[in-house]
Amino acid sequence: MGSIPIGDRVRRGLVRGRHACFVLFRVTVPTFVAIDFLRRLGAIAAIGSFCGPAMAPFRLPGEAAIPVLLGLLLNLYTATAALGSLGLSGGQVTVLGLMLGLAHSLPVETVVLHEAGARALRLLAYRVVMAALVGLVASRIAIGAPP
Repeated sequence: MGSIPIGDRVRRGLVRGRHACFVLFRVTVPTFVAIDFLRRLGAIAAIGSFCGPAMAPFRLPGEAAIPVLLGLLLNLYTATAALGSLGLSGGQVTVLGLMLGLAHSLPVETVVLHEAGARALRLLAYRVVMAALVGLVASRIAIGAPP
């Protein structure tokens, strides 16, 4: 590492950083645009009404089910993009972040765990249950009493 000139390391870091930003941009911008488009069509409000009862124990609006599902089924980047367009409070974002930190990208990670020889379905259930428990507790701390 000491033999590579600092300029080359900086240049390589900038190239890698630019590539990482492009990958994130490619995922987040279309998701953000799609969520905004669905909001304008009224689909977000309909999803919110339908998912409201499932999100109520976490003191979250029904619309929060969208980033939860995106995070659980796809990845954290799409969940973050959807989250950014919903206008949630800091406490609500904290609760969602904690939940998705424990349980995200479940289909891919479950397959990887299974291929590695782990008890994938048991770990899947554990992650989902722990995410729900942490969400319940965190919502009481970060969001407080319902209005």
